[in-house]
Amino acid sequence: MSKNNISPLNVIVSGGGPVGLTFSLNLAMMMGNKVKITIYEGRWYTDENGIMRWRDKEQGNRRRDQVVSLQDHVI
Repeated sequence: MSKNNISPLNVIVSGGGPVGLTFSLNLAMMMGNKVKITIYEGRWYTDENGIMRWRDKEQGNRRRDQVVSLQDHVI
């Protein structure tokens, strides 16, 4: 089998916050075209001009609905 016929690894990332985006970017830099990354994030939406934006109060996102967790040991 030729190396060109190998399909990319499909990776699904749940959450497009700082950790999810950092993980996705690092994975893409390490694996290049050997990986296809899909990020699912409920706080993103496409506006009337087709631009992807973060939801805020006008779109029904309340800050209290967002989950924030802190690691025990932050470097």
